[in-house]
Amino acid sequence: MASEFRHNSIANKMIHEFPTASPAETIESIQKRLMKESRFLKTIDYVYVVNKNNKLLGVVSIRELFVHKKSMRVDKVMRHDIISITPETDQEKAAHIALKHKIKSVPVVKKGKLIGIVTADSILSILNRSLNEDILHFAGIHKSHLEYENTMEVPVFASILHRIPWLIIGLIGIMLTAAFINIFEATLEKYLMLAFFIPAIVYMSDAIGTQHQTLFIRDIAILGKELNMPKYYARQMIIGLFLSILISIIVYGAVALFWKQYHIAFVISLSMFFTLIASSFSALFITSIIKKLGQDPALGSGPFATIISDLTSMIIYFAIASLML
Repeated sequence: MASEFRHNSIANKMIHEFPTASPAETIESIQKRLMKESRFLKTIDYVYVVNKNNKLLGVVSIRELFVHKKSMRVDKVMRHDIISITPETDQEKAAHIALKHKIKSVPVVKKGKLIGIVTADSILSILNRSLNEDILHFAGIHKSHLEYENTMEVPVFASILHRIPWLIIGLIGIMLTAAFINIFEATLEKYLMLAFFIPAIVYMSDAIGTQHQTLFIRDIAILGKELNMPKYYARQMIIGLFLSILISIIVYGAVALFWKQYHIAFVISLSMFFTLIASSFSALFITSIIKKLGQDPALGSGPFATIISDLTSMIIYFAIASLML
């Protein structure tokens, strides 16, 4: 655990050579020194003001050095509200601090003393790596699967072993669904129209579930740890609610208009409403659970979420039909 902490800390990204100045130094003096050490002008955005004990007192951007009078002391133009981090700060947190406070480089301080800085290039590198890791992780590529990053190089047998368990789970679910529908054979014979809308109920629940699942994975990949899960769930369920209401109204209108079966139209539209709500939630919930269990979301969430959606849809559909017809 300790070695992992050291690996992820910002200490591995900071540099130790950067321009500093004493508080009484003039801007002209700093300019001359920067010209002699021109390598700093390409990679460093700030000059850090320190005392004799190397305690960080302030910071001034290099651009400001060419705006003020050369005779002015640097402590008169430097910023005193210093944003700094410690060597133990997590790399992603350090990058987040830089973005939040809109600073190009972040000073690293230990017990008040300046020991290094994290440049803009390092911050961009951290953000890029973090985004790539999130995208790969939610695409189902974990550390244990990195040897299969190129799908054309995956051994055929290994690919079958990775996929078949989830497909078998789906097949079992289909059989259970078929057995469940058979229980309502008498209801289907009496109200044949219900059978016509089984594909519609199943398709729409799968469609809205797939939408939620795809957007969920994309949003996590983009926002990462910034994503507030409770708030995200609430927002997506509100969206699912309004979509369910709209689609249910359309279904009721279509069935009532073409078949003139108003009571059955209400049963079908009400079933559609509740199946879409259930599918919206299960798509988000199942993907989260599979990820937390350490399984591969790319292989598991699709087949498993689909069969859960189908089975739930049929249970809701026939439960409502049995109660209302």
